[in-house]
Amino acid sequence: MGNFFAKIQQCAQKLHTLKIKTRLLVLVLAAGFLSFLTLSSLSFYAMDIVKRGMDKLAERVTAAGAEFTEELMLRQFKDTLEELAKSRANFIDHETDLIREDVEMMANLMTRIASNPEEWRPIKVRDPRVDPVANFDPYVIYSPETYLNGMSPENLPPEIHNEIGLAANIRAFMKPLAKSFGDYKSSFYVGSKNGWFICVSVLPNVRGELPIGDDEIYHFDCRTRPWYKNAITAGKSVFSDLETNVGADEFQFIGCSAPYFDRNGEIAGVVGLGVSSEEIYATIADTAVSDDGFSFVLNKKGEVIFSSYKGDKISAKVGGQDLRLTPRKNLAEAATRMVNGETGTVLVTVDGEEYFLAFAPMKNIGWSFGTLTPRRDISIVAEAGRDYFLEQVEVFGTRLQSEFFLIIFAALILLGWFLNTFVSASKALSARFVRPINQLSDGVREIAGGNYDKTLDIKTDDEIKHLEVCFNAMTFALKEYTANLTKTVAERERIQTELDIAADIQSGMLPKDFPVRDDFEILAKMTPAKEVGGDFYDFYMLDKTHVVITVADVSGKGIPAALFMGSSKTVLNNFIVRFYKENGLALAVSAANEKICSNNEAMMFVTAFVGVLDLETGEFTFVNAGHNPPVLYRAEKNSCEFLNVKKNFVLGPMDGIPFSEQKISLKRGDLLFVYTDGVTEALNVANEEYLPDRLIKFMNTTDCRVDLKTLLKNIRADVAEHVGEAEQSDDITLFALRYKGSRKNEA
Repeated sequence: MGNFFAKIQQCAQKLHTLKIKTRLLVLVLAAGFLSFLTLSSLSFYAMDIVKRGMDKLAERVTAAGAEFTEELMLRQFKDTLEELAKSRANFIDHETDLIREDVEMMANLMTRIASNPEEWRPIKVRDPRVDPVANFDPYVIYSPETYLNGMSPENLPPEIHNEIGLAANIRAFMKPLAKSFGDYKSSFYVGSKNGWFICVSVLPNVRGELPIGDDEIYHFDCRTRPWYKNAITAGKSVFSDLETNVGADEFQFIGCSAPYFDRNGEIAGVVGLGVSSEEIYATIADTAVSDDGFSFVLNKKGEVIFSSYKGDKISAKVGGQDLRLTPRKNLAEAATRMVNGETGTVLVTVDGEEYFLAFAPMKNIGWSFGTLTPRRDISIVAEAGRDYFLEQVEVFGTRLQSEFFLIIFAALILLGWFLNTFVSASKALSARFVRPINQLSDGVREIAGGNYDKTLDIKTDDEIKHLEVCFNAMTFALKEYTANLTKTVAERERIQTELDIAADIQSGMLPKDFPVRDDFEILAKMTPAKEVGGDFYDFYMLDKTHVVITVADVSGKGIPAALFMGSSKTVLNNFIVRFYKENGLALAVSAANEKICSNNEAMMFVTAFVGVLDLETGEFTFVNAGHNPPVLYRAEKNSCEFLNVKKNFVLGPMDGIPFSEQKISLKRGDLLFVYTDGVTEALNVANEEYLPDRLIKFMNTTDCRVDLKTLLKNIRADVAEHVGEAEQSDDITLFALRYKGSRKNEA
């Protein structure tokens, strides 16, 4: 026995001189056989535990998953119903908003006629008592007082006849508008506070003369109609609830009306547009999700004004019942939420059957849209999803069982291979082998903790000794790198601090307080591509009646551009203030260019657009020094175009350059939008520019009458939509000036 251990010790001593690869092989061979039996028994025992656990888990997952799948499908279906309700509500809201726009245009035209009667020539309009009236023919009906007082239309006071003749000029607008609604029943009318009524009726199914009866001719008083009263009370355009038409034919319609005013600003009457509810009924009928579902619209009083339902509970009637008062609590609560303008999906009962009611508000008109889907239809779909989940779980369980037995078979083969490969080895050899590795690990752990002065000393003659040398060298290099990194980070933080201060200084140079005045409105925004930039804008008052604006773009970006920007801004300001009144804007800009050139050793340049607005006359004098042409919005035409600018040279690189000035006349409401090339040359991820064509197209499609903050926000959003995920490539400056006119001119 003593000889046996002596031989083992000799083997251990020899093994210590071997390479790590050889010692590792000997250790694996020695430990493999000793651990084989333990590993085999533990593996099979663990696999049995895993199998039994997975069987139990599969039962719980199956039950919970099936229930979750059913609940998920119900929730998704309810979300889908809610989104559908929002979509249909927005569609109907959009259609009614178009009607409102037509009515407001009619009201504006009638206000022009009533406010400026001297500019219009009275024209004759058909009288249905004596003249046949066809589709699209304007006709007049007189108030009942005309006949009750023993008068006739021919004996009315001349001012009434003149008022009717002037109002008849609106037929030039009403008739084309009526033809645009020619596919379904509609009426377009003007009702005066004096009782007369001008109307254009459209009955697509009637050919020839319209059937206008005596009740309409002799007893109709527009001032008693809801559409007239509602517009007078509201003082603006308003929708009336479902009404029955009185005129050429009787039909249910939705009316939108608005007051018009005379030259004294008093209400002179009401214009209106009544559209048959048949088209809206067709739209409502197409919104149901299932064959048994239906949709409806609720007004502010809780009354159903449109419905595709054939029963009595939710049917559309003139002067119908308030649905909030229904005995069905869940339906009444849902109706209350709809009237309050909420969005949601709830379960309600209608005629003994449960429905999912999804509803959403129509914000422009103040109504609410609802669509109902039978719960049984949704339950069928949810149960089908549950059954599909159970089927898939069963398939997965069968496949898992097969894979489990395959794993057991592979494990048996693998364990058998290890049994024929490994031999026993001693525990002492293992401990002797890992000792230097543990020393190396402890030393590395201390170095990783930040002790870069730590050195390793391992007594071996193999690769671990080489690792010790490498780690000691790495420690020294890491110590030097850490010192350099600390210095670099400190320097970078100092530079960043200086850039932040420079950005604050540059931002402080640009005007931030935009005046709130009656004669003009101004707003600007500059976004640098880096911490600091070369774009700038400026505005200031030369005197009480002249305001100067400047928008400029310095070549390049960063600190050099920011410094040149500050110098250029100051020079332009000084020379315009000193020279404009005596020498004009062109000479002031030329003098500023001479000054900029004298100190421009870096040969930088700046493009600039400089203008002076006379607030009394609206005359705008400007010089364009190589800058992008601004966009001019004319309020009278409600359209935009690029300002026609002369090609002057840029400022800075060359002195002795003449500059020419131009003049235009701005009228009340006109707007000038000035920008830098960071807008038109903004690049997206495909390296495509925004371009002037897109800018002018957007300006002609957006509403330039909104406040300047909203206008600049909309323009910036369109540029951002083009750029997408790309990095900002240049400084961006947006500048807007709106001329409102002077009070002197108003007087």
